[in-house]
Amino acid sequence: MCGKVHGPSMTRSIPCLRSLEKGNRNAHAALPKGGRQRSGRKSVWSAGHYRNIILFSEVGKMEQMDSGRSNQVENDTAALERLRLENEELRKQLQHLLTTASNNEKIWRHFTEIERILFRTRQLDVLVEELLREIKVRFEPDYLVLFLSHTDIIEQFFPEICRTNEPIAENTWVLPLPSNNGCAVAADVCRPSFLNDREVRGLLTVLPEAIVSSIMSGVSVPLCIHEMVFGSLFFGSQDLQRYHPFDSTDLLEQLGVKIALCMDNCLTYEKVKEFSVLDPLTGLMNYFQIHTILEKEARKARRFETPLSILMIEMDFFHPTDGDPGLLNEVLRHAAGVLQEIIPEQEGYLGRFGSNQFLAVLPDVPAEEAAEVVPYLTQAIRRSPFKYQNTAILIQTNIGMGTLSDQTRRTQDLLDAAGTELCRLKMSKDEHGGDPVAHG
Repeated sequence: MCGKVHGPSMTRSIPCLRSLEKGNRNAHAALPKGGRQRSGRKSVWSAGHYRNIILFSEVGKMEQMDSGRSNQVENDTAALERLRLENEELRKQLQHLLTTASNNEKIWRHFTEIERILFRTRQLDVLVEELLREIKVRFEPDYLVLFLSHTDIIEQFFPEICRTNEPIAENTWVLPLPSNNGCAVAADVCRPSFLNDREVRGLLTVLPEAIVSSIMSGVSVPLCIHEMVFGSLFFGSQDLQRYHPFDSTDLLEQLGVKIALCMDNCLTYEKVKEFSVLDPLTGLMNYFQIHTILEKEARKARRFETPLSILMIEMDFFHPTDGDPGLLNEVLRHAAGVLQEIIPEQEGYLGRFGSNQFLAVLPDVPAEEAAEVVPYLTQAIRRSPFKYQNTAILIQTNIGMGTLSDQTRRTQDLLDAAGTELCRLKMSKDEHGGDPVAHG
């Protein structure tokens, strides 16, 4: 009977049979005599019966152990597969992290190069041109627009942008910020904002419809610092996913702050330069600057043997309220404006040389031509009185002239010659050169 039991469980159970039989004999010996013998015979059936029960019980246990081991192997295999999948996912995430870090480093280097341009440029118009070109090359936006809202910047550096919408480069514009679209600069004044197609259309009203309709995504970077807004920088793309609302804007925000800071520096530099070279009252060159220009033009004239003349102009006027500095300043400012119209920048240099004196430096103008300018200048100023309330304050001029020659080789010689002639004219004035006041 036992020989007919087959299978791997039985094979592994054979070493245990002897101990099982020994246990059976001991159990049989422990039976009472009545149980061990029946009608004079041994109870072979009882011993075999117990032996088979125990044997098959052990076989069942071994089969359960085999089944448990098989389930364990399957569980281990499934766990290994899960670990493999997790490792693959982690590897993908790590690769994505490395790619992102590499892209961020590249972007950071681009920003560093742009910062070098920003902080090395003091002229605002040059700054804008170089900035837009670098951004276009390094970040490759499909469309780039610089909106300006600061009045001083527009009037001083970009007076033409209010009358034209021509690009300064391919798909690159400098435009005034529409007054009715200030909200499009940024929802939060200091942070960039992503614009939908409706907001883009509202912001780019001056651009052709074909261009505006092709912009599918965009971001507006405000240019502000110290609560002062200079404008905004708009990036546009034909790709709907190029500028996504869930993208980080920290670097763009830093870029906007630095551009605004550099614009503020450029404006401050221009104001300081004006104070250092311009007369704050008349807007003409101040004494030191016009003297520097005279020195430079005199050296050039001597080197190339070209003519050079100067005119020392003294204003003589009467005002009804003596001692009123405000009125005096207004008259001088008016006279300076008249002189600027007569002597444009392309033909000479004009500066304030004293309290009521002006100096005109005329390169390439010989003595004969300078002498012809004097009466024309005198008549033009006399025909342009300053109107004050019901009074027209007439302005008379005394003009002394000096010309570069063998006797006047130095700049001081020129100034002395013009000053001497000016004194002679003042001394020779007759009684008709009294108070030039005409009442209206």
